[in-house]
Amino acid sequence: MSTNKKFDCIGFGTATLDYICLIDEIADFDQSAFISDVKFFGGGVAPTALAAIQRLGGRSSFIGLLGEDWIGKEIIKGLKKEGIDCSGIGFTDKVSSPFSFIQVSKKNGDRAIAYFPGSTRLLKFENTKKDLVKECKILLLDGIDPVQSLEAARFAKKNDVAVMLDASVLTEGTNKLLLNIDYLITSQSFLLEYSGSEDIDYSLNRMYGEFKPEILVTTLGERGSAAFINGKVVYTDTFKVDAKDTTGAGDVFHGAFVFGINKKWDLKDIIIFSSAVATLKCREYGGREGIPDYESTLRFLNEKGFDINRFK
Repeated sequence: MSTNKKFDCIGFGTATLDYICLIDEIADFDQSAFISDVKFFGGGVAPTALAAIQRLGGRSSFIGLLGEDWIGKEIIKGLKKEGIDCSGIGFTDKVSSPFSFIQVSKKNGDRAIAYFPGSTRLLKFENTKKDLVKECKILLLDGIDPVQSLEAARFAKKNDVAVMLDASVLTEGTNKLLLNIDYLITSQSFLLEYSGSEDIDYSLNRMYGEFKPEILVTTLGERGSAAFINGKVVYTDTFKVDAKDTTGAGDVFHGAFVFGINKKWDLKDIIIFSSAVATLKCREYGGREGIPDYESTLRFLNEKGFDINRFK
């Protein structure tokens, strides 16, 4: 795989505008919640991961489809603020841009998300500026539309580009997509739903046996992560901070992970570094506002007793 590429990573999928609604307790079924404040931030799985890459010193681009509306303009504004290349974004006047309403608990930072896909429903990889993918080291997919994600993954692999999947939504067609993934990072819910078991070790062993990705990691929220390394499941604890908002923490983990892969670090060190970046992000509201830069992350790891030479 060539390292002489314009971008460290290109994301393909959906970009959103997130309405962060601050409440005391997340509303359950048939309940109401009083919103004390509303904040607006750019969101989306891949774009937030790309924002992390940019903050850490990498270069990224995004391929997607937005509506010709004020939401789309705000999304673009947020991407450009992070330095993310937007040349691969198309526009449509047929449907509005994607957005999310996110309830965030002021007590512990937990959240509940309602998502409107909007223009992403019309996104076809074949109709995008797909040749951009040839200019990146890693293609990051959100997998929300497994059919279009599969088209993108196959194109990337034909052009010697590694593929990472943020696997959080299990739908029809996901299996075919998983067969074309080099770096597979799943949510806990995705992993357990796929395996039909509550056993993390069993589930990771099964998933690796069926798809054999080069890297297989599952994020476990405040419990950290579990990775399949050399035939064994290795658990890594997360770090503790006073969390305001966990929105986007998993996405930021993926972005930092891409950064570590491109640095050719040891897998265990990549996981530690990514956990640190994702943890620090949770100190601020929104998926991107709290993302630390590279030097801030090294200082944090140094304070936690790690030899930061492992991350250079």
